[in-house]
Amino acid sequence: MPRITVISAAFVAALVLAGLGAVSPATAAETPHSRSKASAVEHCAVEVQAVGERAAPPVPVCFTEPEGVERYLDAIGTADASGRAVAAASTSLGTVYSNSNGGGSSLTFWGSSGCYGVVFGFSSMPSGWSSNVSSAGGSNGCWVTLYGATGYGGSRLNCTPWCGGIGGLNDQVKSIVFRPTGTFG
Repeated sequence: MPRITVISAAFVAALVLAGLGAVSPATAAETPHSRSKASAVEHCAVEVQAVGERAAPPVPVCFTEPEGVERYLDAIGTADASGRAVAAASTSLGTVYSNSNGGGSSLTFWGSSGCYGVVFGFSSMPSGWSSNVSSAGGSNGCWVTLYGATGYGGSRLNCTPWCGGIGGLNDQVKSIVFRPTGTFG
């Protein structure tokens, strides 16, 4: 009987990241946001699931340059049964920034498609980001709703699609939703 080797998606992702110059998956101790805003700038990407899906929140992958995020999204792959890397859909839904007007560190949320008919969300911001969002914008058919409490509660602000400043929610964003253009949270 022939032996079939299955390579895990995590192994393939590690190979992809090694070739892209990723800093590392961000952890609470490594995120730029656990330090002051004057510290080193990082640009991160994290997968976001459709609202209502139950999955462990993924850990952001960070780079020293914004181009690292672009290369990462272009190269995301999964392993098929033969071990070949095949492209998976990785569409940018939007980005939050640590400073106003898109400055400082960034966290790009990506999903399997744009927001056409799908609502994506993070009911609790990734580690280090819940007290460091100062501007946000949506892309690929997405508007962004920022919330002041976890679980999509509290004060909210709709970015249609861009918010260069977020007023009273500055450094207070606890959850986020990406919804189709023309819909509000």
